[in-house]
Amino acid sequence: MKRQLSRHGDRFWLVSSLTVSIAVVLLSAINVALMDTGLGNFTEFFLGFGLGIVAVITGAIFIALVLKVTHSMPFAALSLVGGSVLALWYLNSNSPASIARTLLDDPKWQIDLSRDALSFGSLTGLVLTIGALAGIILLLWKKHLVLVKAAHRSLLFLLAAVLVTMSAGTLWSLMSDGGNPYPDDGAFPELLTTADSLDSSRQSGHPGAPGSFTVQALTYGAGANPRRPEFGSDRDIHSRTVDARKLLPQWVSLKKRMRESYWGFGLDQAPLNGRVWMPEGEGPFPLVLIVHGNHGMEDYSDDGYAYLGELLASRGFITVSVDQNYINGSWSGDFQGKEMAARGWLLLEHLAQWRDWNQRPGHPFATKIDMNNIALVGHSRGGEAVSIAHSFNRLSHFPDDATVAFDYGFNIRALVAIAQVDQRYHRRLQLRDVDFFTIHGSYDSDEPAYHGLRQMNRISLSNADYHFKAGVYLHGANHGQFNSGWGRYDYSPPGAWRLNAAPIIPGEDQREAARIYISAFLEASLHNDARFMSYLKDPRALASWLPKHSYVHQFMDSSFATIADFEEDIDAATGSEDGVRISTQNLALWREEALLHRDKRLQGSNAVVLGWDAPGASYAISNLDAGLITAERSLVFAVSGSLERLPGASSAKEDAHNSAAPTIPDFSMSLLGGGQKATVQVSDFAQLIPPVRVQYLKNEKRNKEQYNALWEPVLQYVEIPFAAFKKINPSLSLEDVRSLRLDFNQSESGVLILDNIGSARRLSVPAEPAQKPAAD
Repeated sequence: MKRQLSRHGDRFWLVSSLTVSIAVVLLSAINVALMDTGLGNFTEFFLGFGLGIVAVITGAIFIALVLKVTHSMPFAALSLVGGSVLALWYLNSNSPASIARTLLDDPKWQIDLSRDALSFGSLTGLVLTIGALAGIILLLWKKHLVLVKAAHRSLLFLLAAVLVTMSAGTLWSLMSDGGNPYPDDGAFPELLTTADSLDSSRQSGHPGAPGSFTVQALTYGAGANPRRPEFGSDRDIHSRTVDARKLLPQWVSLKKRMRESYWGFGLDQAPLNGRVWMPEGEGPFPLVLIVHGNHGMEDYSDDGYAYLGELLASRGFITVSVDQNYINGSWSGDFQGKEMAARGWLLLEHLAQWRDWNQRPGHPFATKIDMNNIALVGHSRGGEAVSIAHSFNRLSHFPDDATVAFDYGFNIRALVAIAQVDQRYHRRLQLRDVDFFTIHGSYDSDEPAYHGLRQMNRISLSNADYHFKAGVYLHGANHGQFNSGWGRYDYSPPGAWRLNAAPIIPGEDQREAARIYISAFLEASLHNDARFMSYLKDPRALASWLPKHSYVHQFMDSSFATIADFEEDIDAATGSEDGVRISTQNLALWREEALLHRDKRLQGSNAVVLGWDAPGASYAISNLDAGLITAERSLVFAVSGSLERLPGASSAKEDAHNSAAPTIPDFSMSLLGGGQKATVQVSDFAQLIPPVRVQYLKNEKRNKEQYNALWEPVLQYVEIPFAAFKKINPSLSLEDVRSLRLDFNQSESGVLILDNIGSARRLSVPAEPAQKPAAD
């Protein structure tokens, strides 16, 4: 009987171990097949299959050698050595002090066994379960369970049930989109419509509606390009190639061999390829170039912006989606941002090609392009590339290799950065006098910090010509869905299995918001239509058309005059202009500081943090310049709520603060002068959006480790016409106003962040197209 049991046990272990190995090999094959290497799923699967076999055999040899070495060791010694190694690993990851604190703090006596605990251990448990079940099935098939005692049989079935349950939990975690840990945060009120958005005379101003132009779609390209026949044999327009080797000297070794083998060309003959959406008509039309970011090069990205190209062309913009896939990341390697200069330079080379076509008699594009009205739109690394292109456009030589001469000088009036990365290029770019717009999603797990805001803060606007900069932070949007082909998951498998995708808004909504905002921005910038400026200042003006989500917006233009932007010095009692003084009453928190992104990097702006825990708190700015307070101007500032806890708050208040949905307390603004005062409520002029909390990964602990904070300060623009104060109190003379006071009288306690308090020219928006205002 023992021999028979031993024989059956040997069969159990043999079948189970073989099944485990096969499961690992299949996981390897499936993982490679999901890489989109361009070799085809069949080839990818068998490549991964082979890699899995090699890995299993290598691991088996290693384990066999370890067993051979340890076979002669006494069992007790082996156990102690192994246990000591495990103890060292555990104590290194969790210090004895932290373990002691955990033991002494009852509420922390818990183990993370949630279904979101996806890890190497859970995958190991999954394949071991598959192996164990295979062995059990074999025993059932051979009907040899009768040879096992009833107790052993019960234990075996219990073990199988536990393993199946654990595997089901792991599989559920793999397949689940996760959940929204902050459901109350998403319950922000829908955008409240303003009178402007409901005015029937303005419905023709819907920026997301198709325009009056018929659109022609075509492509241009250079060379044979067997991978992309739309840019090769099937192209409509012939373009040229350029020598990009000095712009990307890292195109060497394996990257060079594999890429040139795949594409059929090298950087010495880099093609200028593009998809064109052309409005039919005489023109000339403004030119808009769109460039993708660093998606996998074999999963082509240029066709993912057709939703923008078709709309913009119908509204009178020649729109081009530029192909730079051949310098994107790949299974054969990523340039790790070293290619950023090439991304920007290639955009300028495309513009040079369009300039040549525009000047070539008889060419289909001849005289069609308004070369004085150019915009660059970029997504992800492309978002940084457009700023690089704008900087290079004004240079005579390539700054990283001055043997490369530049001769561009295009009139690039506008830049759009979609989910922009920053600091991939090693130079910090300070831009000047260019219209700028950025849009970013709160659930962007690939670029979780709102880095377009940092680029916006590095743009200075002078009074030489009117320019403006604006931004929108869209709660629930991710990184990829701004491109129709990139999808809902910002990572590739298996990393995608860890992402908490449940709170992400539908891709159609995300792209519709991008369509509306980008169209409004380009209408205001390149078509010079002032009707669309109000849309960029207040999303409530778009409430009839925008998808029903939360939008935090930013805006500044050339007419802005600073009262207090907290950049001038470290004296919290002074404003930005000479003689401006600041005083407070009953504040529990008052400091000026540099704002930080989620990743702990600087936003590029200082702000003031104010907190109160009792009635009567105020913040006053005095000795104001009388020339800034006129009926033709508005009081403007940026504000955000904060998740910071007030000093001295009890632990009970802290727990309630951390668990409750964030709020932004309302407050009042008063103008004082000539013995008169006029007060307005801020909420009468803006729909204040609370701070946004997010959790990118299903597992909360790992999310904190990888992404640091669950929120970052994103300040929203507020505009209050000075005429509104006069309407409240007609006896107030704006010429006499010398003080501005913020009264925190609408809530018992709160914390606010304020920045860029100043005065700006009031925009009067007519029903029909009008020119943008001139600079002061």
